[in-house]
Amino acid sequence: MKKRQTLKVSFILVCALFFGGCATQPQKAIAPSGALRVGLYLGSPTSIIPGDSPATTRGVSYELGRDLANSLGIPFEPIVFQKNAEVLVAAKEGKVDLLLTNATPARAKDYQFSKTVFRVEQGYLVGSTSSLQSIDQVDKKGINIGVSIASSSEASLSSHLKNATLVRTKSLDDALLMLKSGKLDAFSTNKAILYELSDQLKGSRILSGTLGYENFALGVPLGREEVIPYLNGFIDRMNASGRMAEIIKFSGIRGVAVN
Repeated sequence: MKKRQTLKVSFILVCALFFGGCATQPQKAIAPSGALRVGLYLGSPTSIIPGDSPATTRGVSYELGRDLANSLGIPFEPIVFQKNAEVLVAAKEGKVDLLLTNATPARAKDYQFSKTVFRVEQGYLVGSTSSLQSIDQVDKKGINIGVSIASSSEASLSSHLKNATLVRTKSLDDALLMLKSGKLDAFSTNKAILYELSDQLKGSRILSGTLGYENFALGVPLGREEVIPYLNGFIDRMNASGRMAEIIKFSGIRGVAVN
């Protein structure tokens, strides 16, 4: 009983500090519809990989959204899209309340972001017949590099690559088929996704080296900046309790930066 009272007092203090003392305001500010609508996209352990049941479904964004909804005492409403670009559009239009994505400066113009939740290395995946051995060999004429449409990889590689050709892919399934058929020499994104794709493509491999890092953070539509201190506190509590590490482990993410 004493522990419950302490938790209740802590929650009220957070509300008082960040939301003017009204314990109902966090729910209304984060989830105006009454349910926490979390934008997710298929195929990435940072977002969602469906299982046979809710218990076997994995993904950091899926788990964090569910835990946040539970902590606020409101329904959890996962909204699943085929690709991250669709999640970004939905969040920009206010059709979802929360997303977890690479918080680039360009995206910060369209969304309010929390502190970084975790970082993931960026790289390249190549097929079994590729002669490429490291990222230093990629930028050559005649090399086709796949990137997801409207992804941060598309934005960064557009200015980074001088000789290779960028090929925009509609989905991760599309990228996988193009790698398998040889239409792509390599596909670039964060390594969490690359490892998942590699598991599905026999003989494929991730090139040695690191292009950079993606800094994943919780994002909300513009105009809801008052919720960011609450989200930062939520992240701190998840880290302190060990729950964040548990979620990351269960999601099966590979390529997470150590520091």
